Amino acid sequence: MDIDKRTWMIKSNTGETQGPFQENVFQEKLRAGEIPFYYFLKSDQMEDWRPLLDVVSNDETFRRASTMPPPLDRN
Repeated sequence: MDIDKRTWMIKSNTGETQGPFQENVFQEKLRAGEIPFYYFLKSDQMEDWRPLLDVVSNDETFRRASTMPPPLDRN
């Protein structure tokens, strides 16, 4: 599976959908907190909508090393 070519749809709890978003745009929205955790997701490689937390928790492709530097120690 080429995850860089994956596209995502987002569905709110009221049924409003957004997308499709390319993988990099979706990841940016996710990191920026623009997608509430109670929303549903569907990729072009999934058959059904699934809760965002379920997808992120169970999809190995979300377990990538962080590119963010560690927080500064302010002690």
